[in-house]
Amino acid sequence: MKFSRFRINIAIQILFIAASMLAFFWTLDQEYMLITSSSLVILWILQLVYLFWYLQKVNRDIIKFITAIKYDDVSIGFNKNKKVDKSFEQLHYELNQIIKDISEVRSEKEIEHQYFQNTIKHIGTGILAFDDLGKIEICNDAALNLLNRHNLKSISEVEKIQTGLADIFKEIKPGNTKLLKLNIDNEIVQLTVKAAKFKIKDRNLKLLSLQNIKSEIDQSEVTAWQKLIRVLTHEIMNSVSPIKLLSSSLIDMFEEDEKIKTIEDIDNKTIEDSVLGLKTIHKRSTGLSNFVETYKNLTQIPKANFTEFQVSHLFDHINTLLKNDLEQKSIVFNYKCYPKNLIVNADEKLIEQVLINLIKNASEALLSFDKPTINIDTELINERVLIKVSDNGKGISPEVLDNIFIPFFTTKEKGSGIGLSLSRQIMHLHGGNISVKSEPGKTVFTLHF
Repeated sequence: MKFSRFRINIAIQILFIAASMLAFFWTLDQEYMLITSSSLVILWILQLVYLFWYLQKVNRDIIKFITAIKYDDVSIGFNKNKKVDKSFEQLHYELNQIIKDISEVRSEKEIEHQYFQNTIKHIGTGILAFDDLGKIEICNDAALNLLNRHNLKSISEVEKIQTGLADIFKEIKPGNTKLLKLNIDNEIVQLTVKAAKFKIKDRNLKLLSLQNIKSEIDQSEVTAWQKLIRVLTHEIMNSVSPIKLLSSSLIDMFEEDEKIKTIEDIDNKTIEDSVLGLKTIHKRSTGLSNFVETYKNLTQIPKANFTEFQVSHLFDHINTLLKNDLEQKSIVFNYKCYPKNLIVNADEKLIEQVLINLIKNASEALLSFDKPTINIDTELINERVLIKVSDNGKGISPEVLDNIFIPFFTTKEKGSGIGLSLSRQIMHLHGGNISVKSEPGKTVFTLHF
């Protein structure tokens, strides 16, 4: 309402200017009015100058307002300690309010920025962000401590830590995790590096999170070795104990009071029992030898021969191989690949071996189940390929689930216990992993590429 006075004042001034002009032309026809006519001309000019100044005042206020915003200077304001034309009170009030709001927003942004900087600085995980040119934008204390550096300005400087490390950081794809083992000042550091990518204006930034997991890996290794030793001890003792007992019995058959019996003291039954015992010893020794050979094969996985192939073609081939066996067991086998032209870079034969092993395990778990079904499907999440093998069996108990990837651990009567362990090693060769989720009615093994 107050701002309408500005328009009223303009209208009044225009009316005065028009009246002055009319009065001027009227005085030209009157005698003895020269002084009055001159005065009217001067008054008219003054009115025009005042109107121009009056209109320019708005421009001056706008320029003053823009300057206040540009330099975030809240001291620049309007109506401060001086009287102004009431026509501009509302305009000045609104401009002051805008300056105040913008200042508060900038203050809040600065607080958020400081909070973000302090959070990044004191967080326990190393944070490293750099642009396409390798210029480091963010590097917190945790990252510097992990890499044993006082400061980092360019990603190329990490080459001083280990040759090729800068290329590794640049090549990690968003969403992927890489395990690195570094020798920093003669100390082994094992890092997990996770990558993310984002864009600020026209600049692409890659964000890396670094975490030292050496203590966790050491603890996991100890736990894994303990579990493996328990399994190995169990398997070896199953073979060694009968051999020990039988050999002791054979000694007793041919020795008495630490003296070897004579031929006269040995009858046919003793010979028959001895032959049977020796055969049993031979059988258990062969089993132990095969066990050691299996362990040897488990630790000598061939190198992966990486090629690009279509996952759908692999599924078709597996279906051809296992179709008859699954049909004989009345198992419904479904498979689908999305997208249809999905391609992975891997060793096709090794991945086929993993999938066949998972399908065979599932088919054995589905024996005596109604409407047994095995499904294979794919997912593409953040450029990462997932292949899932699921069945509708009874599921795996939590106790067994915790041990299924341990070498030689098996719940099958004639199982070797190396299939899943071998599958995990094959996935590790591909820089991926294998995981499992299980509940009654559904078990899902997922290959992560």
